[in-house]
Amino acid sequence: MAAQSVDTFVLAFSEPVLNEAEPQRARVNVSISFELFNDNHVQTLSTNQAGGDVEGLLFVPDLDPSDPCFNASMQYVPSNVTRIGDLPTVQYLYLGFAPWFSADCTKSYLAAAREVPGLDGLIFYTPNNSTGTPPPVSDGTWDLNDGGQWKSENKYPVYAVPGVDGAIIMQQLAQYSGNPSSPKAQNILAQEQLDPTDYVRLYTTFGLNGGTSLPTLWAFLLIVLGIVLFIIGLTSISMHYYQRRNRRALERRIRSGEVDLETLGIKRLRVSQEAVNNLPTFIYVPNESKSIDTNEPGETSSRALSESAAPASSTPDHTLWAQPTCPICLDDFIPRETTVRSLPCHHIYHPACIDPFLLANSSLCPVCKAKVVPQEQNAYTYEPVTNAMVRYERRAGRMRLAREMRRSQTGWVGTQGRVSSGRFNNLRRVCGRERRIFSAPSAAPTTSQIEMVAVRNRAASSPIAAPHPEVSAVQTRPPADTTIRREWISRRMSALVGREPTIEETEAERLARMPRWRSALGAVFPGFR
Repeated sequence: MAAQSVDTFVLAFSEPVLNEAEPQRARVNVSISFELFNDNHVQTLSTNQAGGDVEGLLFVPDLDPSDPCFNASMQYVPSNVTRIGDLPTVQYLYLGFAPWFSADCTKSYLAAAREVPGLDGLIFYTPNNSTGTPPPVSDGTWDLNDGGQWKSENKYPVYAVPGVDGAIIMQQLAQYSGNPSSPKAQNILAQEQLDPTDYVRLYTTFGLNGGTSLPTLWAFLLIVLGIVLFIIGLTSISMHYYQRRNRRALERRIRSGEVDLETLGIKRLRVSQEAVNNLPTFIYVPNESKSIDTNEPGETSSRALSESAAPASSTPDHTLWAQPTCPICLDDFIPRETTVRSLPCHHIYHPACIDPFLLANSSLCPVCKAKVVPQEQNAYTYEPVTNAMVRYERRAGRMRLAREMRRSQTGWVGTQGRVSSGRFNNLRRVCGRERRIFSAPSAAPTTSQIEMVAVRNRAASSPIAAPHPEVSAVQTRPPADTTIRREWISRRMSALVGREPTIEETEAERLARMPRWRSALGAVFPGFR
C-alpha cells in the first residue's frame, strides 16, 4: 500500500510489564520535544504485507560486529542511537530506520530487521542533502543487483524519505534512546512529572492512500477482467448446451418422421446404392385391351406396367400409372424391350436415368416429389444436424403456425402462383401458402403431358424442384448427339431437382463469405450470426 505522508513525533508511555492494565501513552508537546511531518515526499519501495495502518516505535536494526557494514555505517548512525533493546518487548509495533548507502549494507539491514518480532515496516534514507521525494522504485538507486528479489524476501513494507529528513530523524533517535548520554528523555520526564520508569521514544505513523485498504488499480482491473471472462464463459457454455439440446431434439423428430428435411428445403438427401438396388425393375409391356377402346386418333395409346421377364422384386400393378415416356430423358419406352425401374409412387424411369439422379441429386421422385425411401430408413438422413437446420426448421414451424391461424380466422386457404423473394425463399414457399401434395394419377396422361409440362407445374410446389432457366421444361426430345445428350440429361436432372439452393447450401455459402472474427465469435456464441 503506497504511503502519502509520514509523521514522526515523541511519545511518552509507561512500561507495559509494570502495568497490568493498558499502559498509558501520550504525545509529548512539541514545544518541549520533536516532531517532523512529511507530506507527499515519501516513496514506497515495497508494499509487501502492508495491511491497515503502518506505525510503530523507531529503532535502528543491530548489525553483526563482524559485518563490514557495522563500521561502514558508523559515519551515519550515532553510537547512542535507539536500538531494539531500548524499547519495550510487548504491546508495541516497531519501525526500523537505516541509511541506504550501499547495496551490501542495505541487504544487511534488511536481514537484521527480519529478525525483529512485531516489525511493521522499514524506513530508508539516502545520506545526501535532498529535500524532495526520493526517486521511484524503478530508479537504479534502489537496485541491489538481485533483480528485485529483496522485495519478495522481506515480508514487510519498505519506504524511503528525503535525505535531509532522514539525517534529522537519525540525530533525534540518539537524543531519545533512554541512554544516560541522551538527556532529553530525562528532562521531559521531569517536566511532565512522569514516572521515572516511563519511556520517551520516537514514534512514526504513515498515511497510506487515505487510510483505506482498497486493492491497487491493477488488482481491480484483473478482478473485473476475471468477472467478465467468467460471464463470457458461462454464457458460451449455456448457449452451447442450449444449441446441443435443440439439435438432439431435431434429430429425434427426424428419426420419428415428424420433420421432412428435404421437403422443407433444409437439406438435400440422397439415396444409397443399396436402397436403389432394392427398387423393382420390370420389362415395359403395353396394355392392348385398354389402348384399343379408349384412344382418340393421333393420341398416344395407353400403356401400363407388366411383369418383367427377368426376376423382379415385386409384382407390378398394371392400372396405377400408364406412363409411356421416361420423364428424365423424354424417350418413349419400347414395348417388351425397355427395362424400367418403378418407384414407390409408381412412376417409372430408365434405370440409367433414375439411378444417378437418386444417388447424386435427390431422394424425391422427379415428378411428384414423393419420397423414394422413407426418411427414417435413409442413412443420409442421420448426417450431423447443424444449428442452421434447427433455426430454419423452427422458423418454418412458426410460419406454418401463423398460416394456420390466419386460415382459421379468415378462411384463407393460400394463393397459387405467388413468388416469394428474399433470403428465406424456400421456407416461405413451403410454409407461406397452402402446399400442394401430389400423388400418382389414376388416369393415364397424354404424351405431351408427360413430356414435362406436368413436371413443370408440379415442380413449382416444392422449394427444390423449380427447373433451371437454361433447360427448357417443354422440350420434347433430347439431342441426338451422344455427348450433347449426356450433358442435356445432366442439366435436366439439375432442373428437376430445382434451381433454389437448400438451406444447408445457403448457410455454407454464408459461412464462406463471413469474416474470420465473426466466425470466431460464432464458435464461442453459437447463437450469434
